[in-house]
Amino acid sequence: MAYPEPREKMQAMVEPPATPAPSLRRPDAAFVEAAPDVVGVYPNPSYWWQNASFALPFGIAAVCIVVGLVFGVTEALGFGIFCAFVTLIMIPVVLLTWRGTATAIVLTRDGATALHLGKPLHELRWDELRRIERVEYLGNRRYKLVHGDEDRFLVVESEIEGGEDLVETAFTLSGIPRQSEALPESEGTA
Repeated sequence: MAYPEPREKMQAMVEPPATPAPSLRRPDAAFVEAAPDVVGVYPNPSYWWQNASFALPFGIAAVCIVVGLVFGVTEALGFGIFCAFVTLIMIPVVLLTWRGTATAIVLTRDGATALHLGKPLHELRWDELRRIERVEYLGNRRYKLVHGDEDRFLVVESEIEGGEDLVETAFTLSGIPRQSEALPESEGTA
């Protein structure tokens, strides 16, 4: 059974990136350039209007209104107007939830920071990281970097580019063992 290497040796194995990721938004790129000891940058290329709560009723409204007007189908026009109303109601909800969505996650030698358009949403230090949990729900995979005494967590959404690589780098930088590397309780005591 291989034991994890000391934290300092693992941190030295991670090379810093040459430049920020090309899909990084301008405010996130400015944060990355100012941050010390950046090891990895993982952008979220999605936008608020790509949220299904907005995009789905909007798409249906557009199609139904066009079909209703072009072919004179009153039911399609009525349903399109209803979907347009639902779209308008969902805009503030989607915008409020978007404000809490990470547009990038930056890993440094000391910790991780989730950003929303250049502003930190959540920060953690590697020495506080307790475990990394994989959560799957309806085919959507995300990770939780659980830290602190209150089990706070930074979420790595499935939209984050290179999320699997981010998790591997987090294991390396923090020095916490993966579940496959952890010793069973009976082997750890002598």
